[in-house]
Amino acid sequence: MFTGSRIRIPALALVIAVCLVGTAAATSLGIDWKQAPIISGNTFSGVLLNANGSLVFTGGSQLLTRSWDNTHHWGGPAGFEAAMSADGRYVVTGSNHVVTMYNMGGQQIWSRNMNGEIQALAISRNGSFVIAADNLGNYHSFAPNGDFYAMNRSDDMVKQLAITPTSDLVVATTNAGIRYYSPVLKPVWTDNRSGSLDEYIVISADGETIITAGDTRLSSHTKSGALNWQADVTDAAINDIACNEDCSLIITGSQDNTVRGIDRYGTVRWEFGTGQWANAVASSWNGNVIAVGANDGTLYLLDHSGSLLTKRKFDSRIQVRTLAVSRDGTKVVVADQYYLYGLKVAGLNGDTSDTTFVAPSLNPVRTTIIPTTAPPEVTMPEEARPTATSIPVTTQKSPSGAWIALLAVAGVLCLTMRYRK
Repeated sequence: MFTGSRIRIPALALVIAVCLVGTAAATSLGIDWKQAPIISGNTFSGVLLNANGSLVFTGGSQLLTRSWDNTHHWGGPAGFEAAMSADGRYVVTGSNHVVTMYNMGGQQIWSRNMNGEIQALAISRNGSFVIAADNLGNYHSFAPNGDFYAMNRSDDMVKQLAITPTSDLVVATTNAGIRYYSPVLKPVWTDNRSGSLDEYIVISADGETIITAGDTRLSSHTKSGALNWQADVTDAAINDIACNEDCSLIITGSQDNTVRGIDRYGTVRWEFGTGQWANAVASSWNGNVIAVGANDGTLYLLDHSGSLLTKRKFDSRIQVRTLAVSRDGTKVVVADQYYLYGLKVAGLNGDTSDTTFVAPSLNPVRTTIIPTTAPPEVTMPEEARPTATSIPVTTQKSPSGAWIALLAVAGVLCLTMRYRK
């Protein structure tokens, strides 16, 4: 009887260790391909993936479009202001005074001049129209064949442009606040109370929630312009933001060496320390796979609750806002100072979501009613701005991984020794 027990207990310890180690090492990142810039010494800037992850686009010193398997591959001129339609059929670039559209094979479709230097541009999901803004305050809207749709002019310098996935609204962050326009550049709504902080824009898949970020502040507006909430969520400037498709999980990477998971109400739910600046963040459609690029060249994969799935170190720092995750979370594209990498994610264990983020509806508006005047101008006293309710924050550390297994084995072995005595 004693002998059988002595055999069974170490065996049980071994089984526990194998199971725990297997869980900790379940997810891995493997390099599928590695792409150097077409011109040596150039750098990549910004990364986009089409809906199924088969086509990769990046701008920078020289833009690049390639299929995942590299059967389709072309590069063009500088693309510091550049974008790809979500279906991957079109690429649009802005260089000096010129806006240019290319097809997926790299052939130029049209080229148009603007009065000033291009500051920002965006293309609708299926390429049905292009919006560009220059440094003189001009906004131009173009058809897929290059025909001129409309124009508008503002004294406010644009920072970034975005078009809702439903293609019925253009969002602009400017040095005086947020602007909403129709596709033909008719002003829909203007918000000067947010000041000039807002820069980065992400929009929910249904186009109903617009998230903007700038400095340490994060804001959520509805499609009609109502303010859901606005709050300072970081201790240092935000480098990048991302969200899952319904924006129930918002991710920020900031210069305080921290990634944060924020719910649709503006409440910080978790934090993950990266040791150095968190330069880039991206998310799968449901937020189950979150990618984070740090200044020291480390790429982290987190789950929905901010726990580490796996990580990989590259030779140089990961570029700011140069990271993308495929919709299903199985592909990651990232650029460091020298190369663009395509990585495959293996070993995902199904749904890794955290019930903290389960919400009853897509866009609940906070109970504070925001007084507004007729469009396009909205004003509100500073003290009337809603702020997110503060709750205790759970800081996620790097998971113990195999140490959990070792502790389990040690505990069982201790019990075995005591049993023998």
